[in-house]
Amino acid sequence: MAEKRKFPRKDLIFYSRVSDGKGGRLLGYLLNITPEGAMILSEKPLELDWEVVLHIELPDDLSDLREMVIPARSRWCQPDINPEFYDTGFSFLNTPDKYTGLILRLVEEYGFR
Repeated sequence: MAEKRKFPRKDLIFYSRVSDGKGGRLLGYLLNITPEGAMILSEKPLELDWEVVLHIELPDDLSDLREMVIPARSRWCQPDINPEFYDTGFSFLNTPDKYTGLILRLVEEYGFR
């Protein structure tokens, strides 16, 4: 299958907490992100084709914002390399323009080199 991503994925060295928009339930931790989507590490598998509003915490020194709030849909879920965890891929449904530069900066400053 051909790669459709416009932005390359880059794993992060800072694992931001990711919660849902309903009650702030912790979903897992951000492994990587682009302006088009994200991968989250969780202790339990997450539902497929699930629409959710992701609340992604930001490092204190990155922005005045404490979190990004982005509607997303889960696309796939599979066991992580560590069998105690799961990786879930989300595509963003509508990334607010104010977050695009912030996401690229997050990847630049906190991505593995």
